[in-house]
Amino acid sequence: MCGIFCSLYQPDNSSESSKQWNMCKDMIATRGPDHLTEKYMSLSHNWHGYFAAAILWMQGPRTTIQPSMDDNGNLLLWNGDLFSGCLARDDVCDTNVILDELQFTTNVMSVLRKIEGPYSLIYYQKSSNTLYFGRDIIGRHSLLLKVDNEVNSLTLTSVANKRMKEIVEVPAIGIFAMNLNSSKINLACYPWKEPDLRFTDVIEALETNLNVDIDIKEIILDARPLLTNLHLHPDPKDLQYLESVPYNKDFSETLHYLLENREVNERVKRLTELLHQSVKVRVKKKPNYCKDCIRIMLNDGNVTCAHSKVGILFSGGLDSAILAAIADRYVPKDESIDLINVAFEKPGSRQKINHANDEGDNVTQKYDVPDRKTGRQTYSELLRICPNRKWNLIECNITQAELQLYRTSRICDLLYPLCTILDESLGCAMWFASRAKGVLYPINETYESPCRILLLGIGADELFGGYMRHRTILKHKGWDALVQELNIELARISERNLGRDDRVVSDHGKQSRLPYLDEHLVKYVQNIKPWERCYPTEKMPTGLGDKLLLRLLACNIGFQSTANFPKRAFQFGSRIANGRENANDVSNRL
Repeated sequence: MCGIFCSLYQPDNSSESSKQWNMCKDMIATRGPDHLTEKYMSLSHNWHGYFAAAILWMQGPRTTIQPSMDDNGNLLLWNGDLFSGCLARDDVCDTNVILDELQFTTNVMSVLRKIEGPYSLIYYQKSSNTLYFGRDIIGRHSLLLKVDNEVNSLTLTSVANKRMKEIVEVPAIGIFAMNLNSSKINLACYPWKEPDLRFTDVIEALETNLNVDIDIKEIILDARPLLTNLHLHPDPKDLQYLESVPYNKDFSETLHYLLENREVNERVKRLTELLHQSVKVRVKKKPNYCKDCIRIMLNDGNVTCAHSKVGILFSGGLDSAILAAIADRYVPKDESIDLINVAFEKPGSRQKINHANDEGDNVTQKYDVPDRKTGRQTYSELLRICPNRKWNLIECNITQAELQLYRTSRICDLLYPLCTILDESLGCAMWFASRAKGVLYPINETYESPCRILLLGIGADELFGGYMRHRTILKHKGWDALVQELNIELARISERNLGRDDRVVSDHGKQSRLPYLDEHLVKYVQNIKPWERCYPTEKMPTGLGDKLLLRLLACNIGFQSTANFPKRAFQFGSRIANGRENANDVSNRL
């Protein structure tokens, strides 16, 4: 994980570049605490460039410095991971692999087409005097763009500052390019897939926001698109095995009954294999040091690290429980895994319970939120399923005073340019959770996680039909509408969640990794019938029909209560959000 920055400006206006960099530098630096490098380049008689990168060392035998340049004068800023595919290597840093591939071709898209994994990048190709930039097709890493037509400058950055007006997220619809032979700002877009109505809407909005015409080039991926519409009309016999399930209030019995079906069992087995592959590479591709020991190692010290290197944002819900159980298979047995559970003090609770005699009871009451209860319950199940692992359940209790302090001094900039009440509540919850500072349950001992990798369950609801609105859509509009909604939600996840969450988590010098959004897993799930992913009907109520395939997987692992926990939004489970507020309104607290 890195923080990357690029500013293009006219030769007579270097002050603009310095101004933009000075506003971003602190936020960029915290993303990559292992090394920071800045580089100035004269790109043409029209343009100068200022490039910078802060490195969080995650790959290769040693830290690879960026910006990286090859012998031909090409420059790469890479914030990503090659987790699979023909370019993935265990012994070489991805930055070097990508730069080497790009050096020996004039066709940049032919290289990007081969990349499997999350990334954002900025690449200057000297031979064509072109700057390329963009995010992967799912949009798992942040990249922001600011165009100033008055002073003729363009700025790209992983994270910004709310003083940088009119900055936007680079949409994850393709790779963008700027021809530096022209003296004016110009943009082209190479779409990931065949442009559709949504692509047109996004491009038109971007052109309006930037006041720049965008030239649409050839598509990058000529294979079948990642996001597809399939199997919209079920035959009654397709649903027979789901409708014939004997009704029982014990959802666990229903799941076991379905697992006896051969086709259901095969789907669960295939999903399990894909999820294992996804989690495995995401916990193994890293240096074997925690954030404390890596400082010693980078200062030429000699250290053997047995501390936690992997953490999981752990509400105790279905998605995070599955990740924890699978991670247990691939993290060395002598290392602990940190489970991070966050709760926010309810406004006014201090006055209501400050007369309590016991301080422990006082704390328990103040932070007795839904996610705390499920967190402890699922922790108990993990102890039963994976008894040989040392699990650290970290309970992060956040006071109203601390929330207000960091929301206005830090988190507001990380969220920017997003600014709704929903972004605020989710972003704050994610920031405090990924900070991972609290007390260990049940021993009540102060602890701050030294892990550098966080596994997040993002994407499970969009893939497996986890939201209540999915039930409503199916009831009133049918399977056709539900499939379209699921596809739209996955297409929009980059602009709704992923860029924001990447900026927030990375502020602690940690890297978020998202096993449910692995390309191979996404393709598999999107190519099975929708009623094989979820069955949110009256026959299967909340806690069963929603995310049915994932619940079957959890049941197969050995989870009992956890397999049937109903979906609960993070902002409500942690009690940071006020249900009386409109989530889509602009927040006045940022």
